[in-house]
Amino acid sequence: MARSSFVNLEAEMPAARKFALFEYGFRPFFLLAAFYAAVAVPIWVGLWRGDIGWQPAMAANLWHGHELIFGFAVAALAGFMLTAVPNWTGTAAIRGPKLMLLVGVWAAGRIAAFLPWPGLFAAVDLSFLPLLALILGPGIIIRNGRRNGILVGILLLLAIVNSAVHFDGWGFATLSGSWALQVAVAVFALLIGIIGGRIVPAFTQGGMKMAGFPFVIVGNRYVDIAAILSLLLNLLAVLFQVPDVVAGCVALLAAACNLIRFWRWQGWRTWPVPLVWILHLGYGWLVIGLFLNGLTAIFDLFPTAMGLHALTAGSFSTMILAVMSRAALGHTGRQLVASRKTTGAYVLLTVAVLLRVIAPLTGDFQPPLIESAALLWSGAFLIFGVQYLPILLLPRPDGRPG
Repeated sequence: MARSSFVNLEAEMPAARKFALFEYGFRPFFLLAAFYAAVAVPIWVGLWRGDIGWQPAMAANLWHGHELIFGFAVAALAGFMLTAVPNWTGTAAIRGPKLMLLVGVWAAGRIAAFLPWPGLFAAVDLSFLPLLALILGPGIIIRNGRRNGILVGILLLLAIVNSAVHFDGWGFATLSGSWALQVAVAVFALLIGIIGGRIVPAFTQGGMKMAGFPFVIVGNRYVDIAAILSLLLNLLAVLFQVPDVVAGCVALLAAACNLIRFWRWQGWRTWPVPLVWILHLGYGWLVIGLFLNGLTAIFDLFPTAMGLHALTAGSFSTMILAVMSRAALGHTGRQLVASRKTTGAYVLLTVAVLLRVIAPLTGDFQPPLIESAALLWSGAFLIFGVQYLPILLLPRPDGRPG
């Protein structure tokens, strides 16, 4: 009788208790970011090789950069902000219909990206970031504006930059879609400096203590301010297209300031804990990318693609995978330990970035290295997506909301 009652109760459980995808922002957007990464880059390789005759909704070279930033990275950013902002502001999480609306708009933009109608693509894609800012902005401004109001401004700035990509610099002779993508990369570098500067030391101390390897990171307000201001200067240098020598000096300044900050976090002590060292590796790629950009702009020492991919495929993507894997565990009530598959994804991603960064130096070996890097990079996110699919679809095992 008791067994029968138990079965009946299970059968009568509300659907929401069995399907939790829209219970918190990180759930759908982390999954979408991972699976889109697994699909979009192999498609780009097919376009680049000439194996695919289809043309996307914008010029293929712009499409690749746009979808990495405004498709993949923006989805991960949305998942992070929809999760972090309620904690910062003490407001209720965005869930249910509002979250479904956001997911629907993002997904519609990605579908439109594959259709031959640029106007439709622009109309749908350009609505996502303002909508996200509209939903999150009031809570941030009213309750936490002094500390986090800049993030609302960055969302709106990204929306403006996105429009410049769609409309190829708005028709101005000195501007272009390529310039707008460079600005977007600089904006995300600033975001890594702001958000990474908060979470890397905090997650490092907590994660190492939990693993039995505790150590203390002593913060320095002046170092942190210098790191962020230097990244802001780097953004302004790209935005206003200053001469190459000036831009290079600013990039090297940003690299040096962030290297000092990075060194103070003692990342070399985190190797026993993959969930921690991957965060440090992501920030380390930021420093490397800035150094490469600076040396390229001043001395023309390296191909431009090296610094660009150290930042995009390296820093942004590594930080995204690191944050997604940790946040998904923590916010679903699971132990903060990276599985072997997750650690394997970290390794695949790191190898992919190394191959992509050095590829421009390899002459005839460049095409196979780029293709290998693309497959490994996408494979890392596919591993995450498959492994975390039940974690993000199903309710927390402890029964708590979220």
